[in-house]
Amino acid sequence: MNLFSKIKLLFCSLLVCSLLFSSCGHKNKSSPGVELLPNGKRLLDTYDSAMQLYYKEVVGSDTLLDGGITCYGEDDSMRYFYLRKGNTMHLLNQSSVYQSPWSLGVVEEEFPDFFLVRLDNGNSSPVHYQVFNKSDGSNRMGEGRWGISINYWKDSLFLLCHNPDGNNKPDSLVLWNMLSGRQYKTPLPPGLPDDCDFEITAISQHEYRISFTPSGATNLNWKSGTKDSLDNAITRIFGGCGRVSLLNRL
Repeated sequence: MNLFSKIKLLFCSLLVCSLLFSSCGHKNKSSPGVELLPNGKRLLDTYDSAMQLYYKEVVGSDTLLDGGITCYGEDDSMRYFYLRKGNTMHLLNQSSVYQSPWSLGVVEEEFPDFFLVRLDNGNSSPVHYQVFNKSDGSNRMGEGRWGISINYWKDSLFLLCHNPDGNNKPDSLVLWNMLSGRQYKTPLPPGLPDDCDFEITAISQHEYRISFTPSGATNLNWKSGTKDSLDNAITRIFGGCGRVSLLNRL
């Protein structure tokens, strides 16, 4: 074999090795082993994964009582949370692939006409809630809205959310009866710190109690009908005393 033939053979060998390495290093993400959703996104389901995953990376598809399916999809840059009705995909939420799937939402509870979703961004961030209609995946409170606390009275789900003013700062809280759709507004006193945590601490047939606590504060109870005023209670909160509990009528 002359020198030219040896060089040609060596070149062909290197070319074959290069192609093999490239095919191994760039796995086709649309290969038969990857299930695709009707919209072309890759199905994200780690319920039965053999990998050791952080628990907030474990998500999968859930079938609702009416036959609808909540499921997750992904592409190279984004993750998606869907309500699937046959081959129709209703987008509920989306986020970067670098965020936990739990930030998209996980089904917390199902009701006859809607389902409750819990959103968890981790890192000690407050948990948020959304409620979606089973029929079309629409947000029952309005597009993009979410709640900050939930509670129950008999079969009714109550959800607390901010009511932003024109500057997107909460000027009041709204308590939603998600079953009936009724709303109950609670005005907030001016000057509250931005890092208050709000919670529905009690609810009954005729009244509900909302507590709010600035970060790092201790407990301080206040309710209407006492000699103490809300303004004085707020003043003591700013002085580091703690938590105010507001009693409201339904």
